[in-house]
Amino acid sequence: MKRIVAVLCASALCACDCREAPAPKTAALSPSLTDSSGNQHHPLVARDQKAIVLIFLMTDCPVAQATAPELGRLVAEFGPRGVSFYGVYATETAAEIETYQKDYRLPFPGLLDPRQELAHLAGATVVPEAAVFSPDRRILYRGRVDDRAVSLGTMKAAPTRSDLRLALEAILAGRKVEPQFTEAVGCYLPER
Repeated sequence: MKRIVAVLCASALCACDCREAPAPKTAALSPSLTDSSGNQHHPLVARDQKAIVLIFLMTDCPVAQATAPELGRLVAEFGPRGVSFYGVYATETAAEIETYQKDYRLPFPGLLDPRQELAHLAGATVVPEAAVFSPDRRILYRGRVDDRAVSLGTMKAAPTRSDLRLALEAILAGRKVEPQFTEAVGCYLPER
């Protein structure tokens, strides 16, 4: 039955996660990943951060490309307030990530995650999809950056709700994020 639902979703060009969102979990491990410049990062090890944002991306996904300007604005607004950001790529080479990050002016490290360790920890299945972790590695939010993408191939001219921004504002104000999970629309991460 799950396979039929997945096929129907794909055939309707609805790049949604057809499974139920998993319950919030704590990332027990903190994988060490290399960025596109060869530097090692432990993205889930918080050093004086109030939150860690992982943005799952693919260089050839048009929805991810359309989201890039908003990601730059979020980093400019929340980076100085104690939020760290990382782009996470499952299928790209270091050179492809480096070019993409430059072309789309993404002001955060682009991590190579070919084994999808971070995607599995976060429960991410689509790009672009954001996962926000607390310093103690609990998932505080996972889902879309904003509601600009209605379905794969259908975009609004401008978003009406900026979910990631609202989540970060709630976290920094000490409030619970509501909703904690939203449905990301975009390109599927390959299954591993």
